[in-house]
Amino acid sequence: MNHPQRTTEHSLKHNTPPIERSDDTAAHFDVYPTQQAWLTFFDKALLVIGSVALALALVFFIAYNWSDMGKMGKFALVEGALVITIALYVGLCVRRQFFLIRQLLLLIASIITGSLLALFGQTYQTGADTWQLFFVWALLITPWAVIARFPALWLLWLGLLNACLLSYLDVTGFLFNDNVYQGVVEMGALAVTNFVALTLWLFFIDHKNPFQTTSTKADVDTLSPTAIHRQNQTIAGLHWSTYVVGLFSTYAITHLAIFTIFDNRGVTMPLILLSLWGIWCTFMVWRFYRYRVDVLMLTYVSFSIIVVVMCWASRFLLENANSSGFLVLALLLVGLSSAAVVWLRKAARLNHENMTSDTVNESIEVDAVDRSTTNKKTIAKNDETSLAKDHTQEDTPWFVQILFGFSGLLASVFFIGFLTLILESTGALDHAMVIGVIGLLLNVCGFIVFKYEHQRRSMFLSSLAFMISVAGQSYVVYGLSESSISHPLDVWIFLLLQSALIFIVPSFIYRLVGSLVVFGCVVFLLGYYALPEISLGLLALIAIVIHLQRHRLLQRVSARWQLVSFELIKAVGYASVLMLLCISVYFIVDEYRYGFDNSETLFRYSDYWAQGLLTLASLYAAYLILQRYRIQWHSTVGLITGSAVIVLGIISTYVAGLLATSLVIIIAVANSTRTLFGIGVFALVCYVFWYYYQLNTSLLVKSVSMLVVGLVLLLLRWALVKRYRAHDLSASSAHLQHNASQIDSEEHVS
Repeated sequence: MNHPQRTTEHSLKHNTPPIERSDDTAAHFDVYPTQQAWLTFFDKALLVIGSVALALALVFFIAYNWSDMGKMGKFALVEGALVITIALYVGLCVRRQFFLIRQLLLLIASIITGSLLALFGQTYQTGADTWQLFFVWALLITPWAVIARFPALWLLWLGLLNACLLSYLDVTGFLFNDNVYQGVVEMGALAVTNFVALTLWLFFIDHKNPFQTTSTKADVDTLSPTAIHRQNQTIAGLHWSTYVVGLFSTYAITHLAIFTIFDNRGVTMPLILLSLWGIWCTFMVWRFYRYRVDVLMLTYVSFSIIVVVMCWASRFLLENANSSGFLVLALLLVGLSSAAVVWLRKAARLNHENMTSDTVNESIEVDAVDRSTTNKKTIAKNDETSLAKDHTQEDTPWFVQILFGFSGLLASVFFIGFLTLILESTGALDHAMVIGVIGLLLNVCGFIVFKYEHQRRSMFLSSLAFMISVAGQSYVVYGLSESSISHPLDVWIFLLLQSALIFIVPSFIYRLVGSLVVFGCVVFLLGYYALPEISLGLLALIAIVIHLQRHRLLQRVSARWQLVSFELIKAVGYASVLMLLCISVYFIVDEYRYGFDNSETLFRYSDYWAQGLLTLASLYAAYLILQRYRIQWHSTVGLITGSAVIVLGIISTYVAGLLATSLVIIIAVANSTRTLFGIGVFALVCYVFWYYYQLNTSLLVKSVSMLVVGLVLLLLRWALVKRYRAHDLSASSAHLQHNASQIDSEEHVS
């Protein structure tokens, strides 16, 4: 979530201004994107997705097991595509145009190169090891990566290097015959490689000094306060690719630290590995807390510390599988996660204070340039800053909330183990009614602790309450499943109970997890009653109404309950999006296609009905977004938008996750919600990888689908650029003619 979004939400929470003026407030703080921002987004999105889709279409086409196509035809197709791509790149370089397109062409050429190498090995059966393919591939695209200076291409190169190392060390005995030491060498090589990559990324891509601005006095004169603040935000944050490399480095070093956890042959190797891990943690804390604050990188460090400490503690506390060991682990995890969240919140406040001071300094420079025109803007910015500073105590970044939720779920597993061992010794597990009552009592205890924590603002109590509540829900589910209640009446009972708890429990994470469970029950019941096609459209409609009509929903709530309703609506909105992506990408295609439960063919799932309902929901979303800008549905822009949604819905019949992920991304852009945007992009990337291994269609059909998607998106981009470039040219010519006429009239008067 960006700074204007947080400021707007803070204002709406405290009813300043009233909720009836919410849309005006969002427009004032620049939450809703402008027309130019929409054009820039569609220009880049259609270009990137369309180009990658064409490259994937070629890869899928070559990977298809052709029996009638000779090897010369295959090589001619791939090599011809490679030559055309390079020729287009050279042509654009000569004309010095379209820098992003040139970068994408080199990325596509790199993907085609890998396809060519794979085709060569498949055709001639060279017998080469897998690591040689990745090594040659990375070696050949290295000059292109250097020339393009494209982070996505460098990430592809780094991924190939990691795959090469894993494959090489896996087939090579190296110096050890011991599997443990061999694994240590493999993970150590990955840890060193990704740590070096992270260091180089920080030096070459994120090499700016902390909170340094590069604007000149002339540049500042042309920037609005909103643009200045966005520039400071961009400078204060890292590039998105740096976070990806940091995640790779975190996984490798954390895996290395716990690799010898079950090795009882000595303490020398574990001490060495833990020392290396400690050095990595020290560097990360210095780099991203002392030198330049970055909360996401510090969250990686916190996650790594929690995993390593819990794994080694489990190694000693669970040797005899006693109940006290599970209880100690649960309390230890609660304490670690609570301390991590408190520390990360402190880092977030420190980062916000540094950015605020930098923004104030920039405002002083702007005032020095033109004091008369910026006094009102500075006052507005100070009001915005004060609102955000008050809200900083309440606001927690989404990745910190994920860390808190994951730790709470894992702690509940240990707590369930503790209670189960005690109940098993008493024989209470044999009675479903007793288990259900215990679950209800745990929920009551969790609710009491939540209410007490809400007054004391204690993270430890919040994590403890979350752990107890999740354990209680688990026992309720077990009691209902083992009771004599008929199916699906037990699902209905649990759904109603969970819905009630979502309303009364004052915790965003609990409401998010509970909403996911509720939506899962709804999808299950729709499948049980042979109506699974409704699930996609229903989830999409809920997500659309909550995210695009949130302020209108709050207007229907009394002022007393608006704050509670705001948090509840926010949690339900994110849960509906997550469930929509899961259902559209995996469960629908893989589970429902051949019948419910894969045991009895109670019905046939219809892709056409499901995608049709999803398309109708997407059209409603487009209508709501156009209504914000007072654009009529029957206007040219409205008709083009509706036609694009319908075409995308037709294509999604064969590429199931395309429309759902696109809908989430569009909603995120419409609300300027970076968290939702990241979820949508991540789901789209995962779907592309999963789509290759999907078994319900052949690679030939997938190739044709990708080809159609790529062509349609690039044609839409061409029409968009052609239309609005002509509009801009006509507007600029009219402006020049107007200026010329004014000059002529002034000369005539003189």
